[in-house]
Amino acid sequence: MYQWKTLRTIAGLLLCLPIVHFAFLVSRDVSSYLDPSPSVWDKDIADLIGSDLNATIPDEPIVVIGGHRVRLWKDLPASLLPRATLMRPLGDATLEDLTHHFNRLAAFYRPDVLVVFPGYADLHLRDEKTPEDFEASMKTLLDLDEEYGASSWRYVIAPIQMPLHPDDEQKISDIGLLLTAMANNLPNLTVIDANPMLRGTDGRPNPEYYRGDGVNLSPAGYARVSLLLATEIKAREKTARENRLTQ
Repeated sequence: MYQWKTLRTIAGLLLCLPIVHFAFLVSRDVSSYLDPSPSVWDKDIADLIGSDLNATIPDEPIVVIGGHRVRLWKDLPASLLPRATLMRPLGDATLEDLTHHFNRLAAFYRPDVLVVFPGYADLHLRDEKTPEDFEASMKTLLDLDEEYGASSWRYVIAPIQMPLHPDDEQKISDIGLLLTAMANNLPNLTVIDANPMLRGTDGRPNPEYYRGDGVNLSPAGYARVSLLLATEIKAREKTARENRLTQ
């Protein structure tokens, strides 16, 4: 028979296992965030390839790429019906990560519409881009999409302001201005700045539209971004139909 002290020790160890497992997962995620190499997401790409093996790939889909914010954007495909939408999140990727994996992450699907939603990692954790750095990295990504030549139109969601980082607000505003200017010089590009729709009456990010972490959007916040994007896409498609009818 086991002694009571031994049984209590074993029970304590068993109770600690979930905590140890959680700590392992957190440490693994943190190490991924801090590793600057795009290869840190190779397993994510391998998982994506595996999931596509038994999937039906739609023709000329809308493909949405980004990091964790794309993974949390659950309502978008329904907002864009009847168009087929493929959500393709990649870890907590930076723009450089998206560019490195662009062939399999986006170009493989030959999207009619490409949507880029940059995340937290470009400003914190994996990188700390200046507005000019962000502009240059985004242009490199969009130039690569242009080389592949599949997308008929590209939408970029400008970085969102975050309650957790009020000191970033001017930087994010400057990035939005640079991206808007870029849209005047690059073909088939629309920049969507959702920040005005995510602010409260005080002009600051409204906590109602953000999760408790002060970084990621809540379902209500995502609903607003989805509405903006869906309105832009449907308006462009309506104009394209009308132009075809008049030709």
